[in-house]
Amino acid sequence: MPKPLTTPLKKPIGALAILNLADGLLTYWGLLAGAIEEANPLLSGLSPLAVFAVKLLLSVCLAAFLFTPLVRSKSLAWRYFLLTANIVYGGILLLHIIWVSFYYL
Repeated sequence: MPKPLTTPLKKPIGALAILNLADGLLTYWGLLAGAIEEANPLLSGLSPLAVFAVKLLLSVCLAAFLFTPLVRSKSLAWRYFLLTANIVYGGILLLHIIWVSFYYL
């Protein structure tokens, strides 16, 4: 009986795509409301809609990795890299939530 394929990186990659999309939505909302400013120097000169479009495109690219052999990689380096990226994005999302909630309180 063939051994089933495991996908150890599927959840971290999927989580990163979702966190990036949530970051894009909160950034768009915060920029429109004037509650935040874009801190990324590559995106700071763009309109809120363009910033959201870039982040949406990045989320789609990240989600595309779910259909590549990368998700079956058992590399600890990739796991730690994705874990670190998810923690960083989680912190950024927490900041966005705090800033937007302070703006509306």
